Amino acid sequence: MISRTWGVIKQYYFLVIAVLVIYALATHKQIGELCAGVAILLFGMFFLGDGFKSFSGGFLERILARYTKTPLKSIVFGTLATMIMQSSTLVSVLAISFASASLITLTQGIGVMFGANLGNTAGSWLIAGASSINISSLALPLIAGGVLLTFHSSKIYKGIGKVLAGLGFFFLGVFYIKAGFESFQGVMDLSQYKFEGYKAVFAFLLLGAAITAIIQSSHATLAIIITAFLEHQISYDAALAAVLGTSVGGVVTALIASLSANAEGRRLALANCIFNFTTVFLVVAFFPLFKFANDFLADLIHLQGDSILRLSLFHTLFNLFGIVLLTAFIPALARFLSKIFKQATKSESTPLFINDTLLPFHDTAVKALGNEVYHLYDNAFTIIAHTIGLHRTDIRGDENLEEVVKNTDWLKKEVNVDELYKKKIKSLFNNIMDFSTKLQISANDTQHAQRIVALQIASRKIAEATKNIGLLQENMRKFSTGKNTSLKQEYDEMRVDLGKLLRLIEQMKNVPKKGLKNTKGMLKKQKKFFEREDKDAFEVVENLIKKKAITTANGTSLLNDLSFINNVAKELIAAINHLYGLSKNVSVDSKMHKDKKELKQGKHKKHKGQHNGYEREL
Repeated sequence: MISRTWGVIKQYYFLVIAVLVIYALATHKQIGELCAGVAILLFGMFFLGDGFKSFSGGFLERILARYTKTPLKSIVFGTLATMIMQSSTLVSVLAISFASASLITLTQGIGVMFGANLGNTAGSWLIAGASSINISSLALPLIAGGVLLTFHSSKIYKGIGKVLAGLGFFFLGVFYIKAGFESFQGVMDLSQYKFEGYKAVFAFLLLGAAITAIIQSSHATLAIIITAFLEHQISYDAALAAVLGTSVGGVVTALIASLSANAEGRRLALANCIFNFTTVFLVVAFFPLFKFANDFLADLIHLQGDSILRLSLFHTLFNLFGIVLLTAFIPALARFLSKIFKQATKSESTPLFINDTLLPFHDTAVKALGNEVYHLYDNAFTIIAHTIGLHRTDIRGDENLEEVVKNTDWLKKEVNVDELYKKKIKSLFNNIMDFSTKLQISANDTQHAQRIVALQIASRKIAEATKNIGLLQENMRKFSTGKNTSLKQEYDEMRVDLGKLLRLIEQMKNVPKKGLKNTKGMLKKQKKFFEREDKDAFEVVENLIKKKAITTANGTSLLNDLSFINNVAKELIAAINHLYGLSKNVSVDSKMHKDKKELKQGKHKKHKGQHNGYEREL
């Protein structure tokens, strides 16, 4: 609800901003030039981030999942990733998405967020460097060359082209911001608004925070601050305070990203707030001391007194201070956030791993989708096990299932499969299909598309198996606990056969990925077994009727139930083959053709088992 509300606000927010920019450009040339510079810089940042994502091939995501086991490693990853991508927003959203999908722990995510703040300071050095030298002459060649490369068929060249074009727009944006401030001085001279002491610190701290929150880019705000200082529009102390303010305003983006995340993602966003606000509070409290330390280091590396690089140094200094101060407290902070920000109790119908924030990160989204399908199977396993009158522990154990069925009483609690299907399967299945469809549109490469299709098929097969098991629930309980020994034997055999299949599937969970191919043969044997059982069903029933062991009506029910149990088994086997990647890759087109074929077959299956005018007894 909150995320949907923000979506509406965001839509109109950017519309209003766009209208204001257009108005400024049309009516006030000086202000318009400044706004145009900011817009071009933001466009460059977008291109840079998109460029790096286009040829990363999920590399960033794989590194995040693999090399963030300790707080220190997480911080290093967050720092380096932000320095390379030049987008703390992208890294923050990635961390929040991973935490929401339970792919990384809260502790790991906090470390990444801390590191992203430090890595973000690289942008201020780049902006300062671009402002202090005449680098705008490179902008147009970079843009022209980059745009041309984006038309290349190769994904790598497209990515390089976007990075080059992004850098070009970045430098061009800085140039226009600089030119805008030169013109802006004739309209309004900010230097006339002088504040002294802490009044100046607080005033420009709030100004830096406000600008960052409005345009949602600390880089753009830093460009404005650095240029304003370069043009002597604001004092050195005011510039330092404004730079400090970008850290306050920067938390807005992470908070927005967390709105569509679960409790884990919101904890992470709150951790980022705690880091920034704690750091800023301490720096403001001891501002003269930090200013002295910054000037000392600047003199040490021979930076002139009016050098704009001093602002970049300050930006790095206070973020590094925050990391040194708070790194040791990351585990405690994670525990604290978990206590005060409780995870809402999720029903089994609620997705545990998938959410829309993962969609831009295809490798991770596909992995999360696979985990969600496993979750769907676990729900189905519970329903099927209870429907055939077995405890989950019995199936997962080592005891002979024939003996278990023989010596174990039927579960006392009656299972309403229809209700459980709606509660545990249907809703979750719909969420899986919705997410996978969105992902299919976003991830348009063949490898991802094939895996998504396989997971869609697996989900559908699991849902069908669970729904079909409900069709024999009544007779399964009735005849397994009845006095007719022939019927009891047949239904007990169904229970044992399906129980063995479920046990095999459960055992596969503990098999290493490399060893899964060995289980393919076992699943194939199971498939052939149930196909043979299905083929022989009519003969079995006919013999029992001839022997007068069962009535004709009982025979009809048994025949139908044998068909249903075999179909459930075959659907489960097909689902597991697709889920574990043991089936041949399926294209989107072949999936659609198969769906139509199975739909036609489904209409025929309704009549299967109705032999000699018999009707199903339920």
